[in-house]
Amino acid sequence: MATAEPSCDICLNLHVTKSASVWCSECEEAICQDCEQRHRIQKATKNHKTIPTEDYQELPISITNIKLECEDHNRKLDFYCSIHNEPCCTRCVSEKHKDCRELKPLPEVADGVKSSAALFDLQDRVSDMSQIIDQLIQEKLDNKSTLQIQSTTNIAEVERVRKAVNKHLDTIQEELLTNHGDDDRQQRDDIDCLVDKLSKMKTNVDEIANAFDKTKQHASNFQTFLGINKWIREIENHEMELRSAQNDQSMANVDIQIKINPFLSNIERDVSEFGKLEINFSPSTKLVLRKDQQGQQILIPSSPSISQIQLSTIRSFDIPKGESQCMITGCDMFEDERMIFVDSRDVNKRIVVMNNKGSFIKEIKFKDIPFDVTIIDSNTAAVTLYNIKNISIVDVNVCKTLQTITVNNKCYGIRFIDGKLFVSMGDKTIKIFNLSGNVLSTVSKHNEATYCSVMNQTIYYAAEEVAIIYCCDLNGSAQWKFSCEKFEYPKGITHDSSGNVFVACRDVNKVIVIEFSGKESRVLLTCDDGIKRPLAIHYNRKSDILLVCNRSGQCFMYKIIN
Repeated sequence: MATAEPSCDICLNLHVTKSASVWCSECEEAICQDCEQRHRIQKATKNHKTIPTEDYQELPISITNIKLECEDHNRKLDFYCSIHNEPCCTRCVSEKHKDCRELKPLPEVADGVKSSAALFDLQDRVSDMSQIIDQLIQEKLDNKSTLQIQSTTNIAEVERVRKAVNKHLDTIQEELLTNHGDDDRQQRDDIDCLVDKLSKMKTNVDEIANAFDKTKQHASNFQTFLGINKWIREIENHEMELRSAQNDQSMANVDIQIKINPFLSNIERDVSEFGKLEINFSPSTKLVLRKDQQGQQILIPSSPSISQIQLSTIRSFDIPKGESQCMITGCDMFEDERMIFVDSRDVNKRIVVMNNKGSFIKEIKFKDIPFDVTIIDSNTAAVTLYNIKNISIVDVNVCKTLQTITVNNKCYGIRFIDGKLFVSMGDKTIKIFNLSGNVLSTVSKHNEATYCSVMNQTIYYAAEEVAIIYCCDLNGSAQWKFSCEKFEYPKGITHDSSGNVFVACRDVNKVIVIEFSGKESRVLLTCDDGIKRPLAIHYNRKSDILLVCNRSGQCFMYKIIN
């Protein structure tokens, strides 16, 4: 910026200090009011244009530093050489530009420059560059937000695995120690039984020995003779019993040892890491500068006619009931083709995860009523909770809420595209959020609509009350609109990669497809196909699978063939 409160350069030459009121760019001088009057009437300066000093002070330094005198010769710059792209004075012309044929008077070259195509082109390029930089910054900020969610998910997964390992080790440890205790008690009981048996044998043998001693001392020979025969038979029986006991395994000494599983014994040596960190880089959005677009031919991919669309039934299945009959209002599909459904029945309040065969995997309960769901990554989904005006980001793997985004109105349909959440609000707007919960922009809807679908820079929504399907840009301007019969009540909406729009018409039990230009439509499914009060609909553009859900929980999967 120029120096604040400049003094009049003419007065300063007369050793007088006065505040300047205007600036003459041709004289390159600040001029006070008194000197300005003479400046306007003098022959040499009467055609000079001046600007207020306040305006001069607003000029950037790069402009105010431009001088009208040649730095090499201290002469006025009178010409411009188009070959060298530089202004020059008369001496420059004679010394450096005498062979240049593109010399023109500088005033002639500069005349009308503020309305020139070059200035407007530069203005467009500057604006274009600014917008692209903003988009790139936003993309990186969204990437940062995604990393935060991924970090929470990764930590939760590590903790889940650790808990699962601990739980499993606790279980098998408890089983081993229980078996150890049972075997230990059994062996000790067996030893007690054997000792008791041997003790009784010892008592009998001791009685024989005692009787034998007394008999020798006091009994007659006849008595001794008969007694010996009796005791021999008894001793023989005890000897047989003792030999039998010694030959039996019960006399073997018992040793109980625990042999630790070799994997667990060597775990510190063999398992050196809990997991591996993988950092993957995917290409960022390629944004083409306006200048680079010039001269390029814009190619528009041809879209197949909707008359060529054919449906091949994959399967139908029912979502398991919760505490009451289902009311399915939203659905989406993971990359591995797991499916996720929103059951907004007041007593159920859940999302249901099913595999691509239509088999139940799990459910996640909510305290408030969920309405719609959109996939963020391989394990994460965003769910709208319209009564409490929240968006809940959930890890479906560990059934844990990672983040909550509070919005200022009831929120219904939701889509995640290019790192942004597009949310159909209850105030006739579609708000665009980043994953940090910041509102990036607001798109006004022409009429109230519950659901939305997004493709590139285009938003589709079905205004159910007036039965109109809108295709709008990100400013809310309608590119086309398609009118249904009023009683059809179009609700759920999705699209294929060509921009053909699929709409679930609740009250007439059918699904229609609208051609990408909004000019033609066709009925794809009716009640004869099992469609009954459909709400949730999703098109998997990777596998060309159309998923249609009746409100009651009966679902249909179709392969779309063009």
